[in-house]
Amino acid sequence: MYAEKKPDKIDLHEQRLSKWLNCSLSNEPLKPPCVIDRLGNMFNKETLVEALIGKKLPKEFGYIKGLKDMINIQLEVVPSEGLGNARFQCPVSGLEFNGKYKFFSLKNCGHVLSAKALKEVKSSACLVCYKEFEECDKIVINGDEEEVVVLRERMEEDRLKVKDKKRKVKHGIVDVKGGDKVAGKIKGNGKVENVKGVSNGGSKRFKAGDMVPANATKDVYASLFTSSQKNKFKETYSCRSLPLGRN
Repeated sequence: MYAEKKPDKIDLHEQRLSKWLNCSLSNEPLKPPCVIDRLGNMFNKETLVEALIGKKLPKEFGYIKGLKDMINIQLEVVPSEGLGNARFQCPVSGLEFNGKYKFFSLKNCGHVLSAKALKEVKSSACLVCYKEFEECDKIVINGDEEEVVVLRERMEEDRLKVKDKKRKVKHGIVDVKGGDKVAGKIKGNGKVENVKGVSNGGSKRFKAGDMVPANATKDVYASLFTSSQKNKFKETYSCRSLPLGRN
């Protein structure tokens, strides 16, 4: 009786390296220009673009609709490596890009940095190009299940905001200070005509008599300001009267 051949064991180290060093679509080694999607998957840009044009993108990447759904990333090649089958590292901490450490891509500039570098050098600007970024601009690369869920929720929120913005432009809805919304026709120069929902009432004019200090008579306090009453004095042949409130 023959012994059954046991299936080859999966090399977890090689599997991890493949996820971090290869294109998520073709499984070919990452080679600049590279991109990342909103969920933290990396691709060779040319491969992804060709799949989009040929409509051959797998269902698992169906949320990628076009160039707007991919972000160009800047990978730092390890100095001793060439571009072919290259390995990458954090340009600040020097940690190798191999799955052992957490890395983020900054959406605004595309630089890929280790979580350690971002934690140790706390800054609101990229540590490489100094471009400002916010917490929501950080995309974790090859994140765990919970991290991907957060990224997916953020992606859906961003898409809803874009749709809402397009709807407002289409219907001429403009947000004004204070949270109110007004509707009107938007001209080519950016001005809004026939605006509804905004009151153009003038501001209330201040009167000195409206702000009388304690233990003061309204008329006496108001008389300190020449704007509070009309000048009741008239010029005579022999003298000129001075209005109250002026020396």
